[in-house]
Amino acid sequence: MKAVVQRVSRASVRVDEETIGEIGRGLLVLLGIGKADTETEADWMIKKLLALRIFPDESGKMNRSVTDIGGALLIVSQFTLYGMLEKGTRPSFSDAMPPAEAEKFYHEFMRRLRAATALRVEEGRFAAMMDVELVNDGPVTIILQSPRVEQASRLFTAQEHSSRTGETPVQPTPFIAFDPKTPVGIARRELPHWRQDGCTYFVTFRLAHSVPVEILRQWEQLPDKETACQKFQEWLDQGHGDCWLRQPEIARIVESALRHFDGQRYALGEFVIMPNHVHAIVTPLADNTLRDILHSWKSYTAHQINRLLGRNGPVWQDESFDHIIRNEHTLEQTAEYIRQNPVRAGLKEGEYRHGTGR
Repeated sequence: MKAVVQRVSRASVRVDEETIGEIGRGLLVLLGIGKADTETEADWMIKKLLALRIFPDESGKMNRSVTDIGGALLIVSQFTLYGMLEKGTRPSFSDAMPPAEAEKFYHEFMRRLRAATALRVEEGRFAAMMDVELVNDGPVTIILQSPRVEQASRLFTAQEHSSRTGETPVQPTPFIAFDPKTPVGIARRELPHWRQDGCTYFVTFRLAHSVPVEILRQWEQLPDKETACQKFQEWLDQGHGDCWLRQPEIARIVESALRHFDGQRYALGEFVIMPNHVHAIVTPLADNTLRDILHSWKSYTAHQINRLLGRNGPVWQDESFDHIIRNEHTLEQTAEYIRQNPVRAGLKEGEYRHGTGR
């Protein structure tokens, strides 16, 4: 999605000389819908519009959002934002969503926006000839574009490694890079966890006793984060602890959990299930958080694994490792790391499961 956002002291839209939408102080948003846009892009745009800090605080700095000031929003559909002029002087709109689909998408976007805020929300009329009037306050004009679903240069392999005879190309996994301009939340237990809406993450979660206590004490004394991460991965690959995931029935339980909400709550990328830990690339979708996704995976599989083994007690270590993937180059490096993990650990076919999401 694309949007031209203007901070206004007032704005209105008319159709056939009739005013159909009008606001005072707030945001006038010219909204374009691309042919590849989904609910994920819509939710991203809504969150961004409601949180965009372009209104002044007491010191005159742009530090307040339309939500903070109790302003209003006027949304006007604008397919011409997708006009392309790389060739010639007559714009092509081939990247815009077709009108029939775009109209449904637009009305759903408006429904979601109104459900997300108590602010006054006005709108134009889809596909109508409209006259838009505004007083731009500042002037302040911001251009927004939802993070594109990028295609990594290396395609993920859908078929699990233990049964494939060659590399089989499949559809690329959705990837949304780290945005340095978007706020980052940091949650901390024993480890810091960086969070940013819509980002793609590399996650590692491990069995409860996968690293001995004496090794953990050594790890805590390491001088820097990069060395600590490298050493920890090496210790995991040594196969300490019970290594229940080496058993095919248990590995299948974990793989089933990873795949269950793929495409609904998250987009699952490449993953590998090692004897005592799991690596995965995952992009949370809509309002789903990485924390909730990991909790769902670990809670369900812990119950199933304990039932299969006829035991009680913890299965997974409480905390997981996670890193925001910052760019396509890092994405490719991470995918290659996952693919090579069983090789570096010296595992044989059948001692691990490798695959990718949809």
